[in-house]
Amino acid sequence: MPNYHLCYTSHDEVMFRNAADMDVAFNSLCSALYKTDSACYAETFLTDHHHGCYRTRCPGELIRTARESYTKQFNHKYLRDGPLGERDFFLQEISGERHFLAALSYVLKNPPHHGVADTPFAYPYSSANAFFRTSLGKAEVPDMLPPGQIPQFLPRRAAFDPSWKMLPSGVFWRPSVLDVAAVEAAYGSYQAFNYYLGRKSGDDWKKEQDLDQNGAAPLTLESFEAPVLVRADVSLPDLLRNEKSRYRTAAITDLELCGIIDTQIIPRIGKKSVYQLSLNEKIAIANDLYTRYPAGKAQLKRCLVL
Repeated sequence: MPNYHLCYTSHDEVMFRNAADMDVAFNSLCSALYKTDSACYAETFLTDHHHGCYRTRCPGELIRTARESYTKQFNHKYLRDGPLGERDFFLQEISGERHFLAALSYVLKNPPHHGVADTPFAYPYSSANAFFRTSLGKAEVPDMLPPGQIPQFLPRRAAFDPSWKMLPSGVFWRPSVLDVAAVEAAYGSYQAFNYYLGRKSGDDWKKEQDLDQNGAAPLTLESFEAPVLVRADVSLPDLLRNEKSRYRTAAITDLELCGIIDTQIIPRIGKKSVYQLSLNEKIAIANDLYTRYPAGKAQLKRCLVL
């Protein structure tokens, strides 16, 4: 079964406004994996895009199934209609051991590249902490829901592997869902895993992938982030600069900004969702937030759906 790097995006509005949305998105992905007989090696959800490495015969059906389930729940929650995000998705077949390592590493390094976390391990909405748990001092399995309680946290038509475990918060436990063994075998050791996740982008990545000798184009940060780099407020130099930083570089993240909008501003003006705001209300809120917080104009448009 072939392996792929898959990415889908939403340039005009955030797809995930808070932690609960991230959990629903991961659960939707899990159900889609089961329905399409696919497997996930590694994944990361950022507010406006998703990267993942998958083993699947039907990448299009996998992404469509996950997105449709999530969009239906998002629309119901936020009183919204219609598709969410760009219709198309990015697909790149992974061929070769070193190509696979590069794809896994770039997926897990996505949050630091975008300046929303200090390290891959500091970002909760990805699978970085699912691997080499014993070496990381995280071998103990947390408390889980009884299997009979899992369906109450899922849509009516959701399907899942009965061996998967779910945390009391209602999200599937990543180590029970992902193909952890394949990822750990690819890296070989925690030392190698840690090295690749801290390794800076450069020509060494290309030269290493050339050793696969299969004719596949090397995966680079630029090619990996191609679906996201079309945004005006994201550039390759930005990603490289974030990669070299030892601290979170985003002045305020989309999640933090959406939290202010959704929990403070919208209730104060008597609305239930950002999608109920008029254009004039959104502009007034954007102007106010721009003066009070270090938010960019593109970021405000994205979070306010302007």
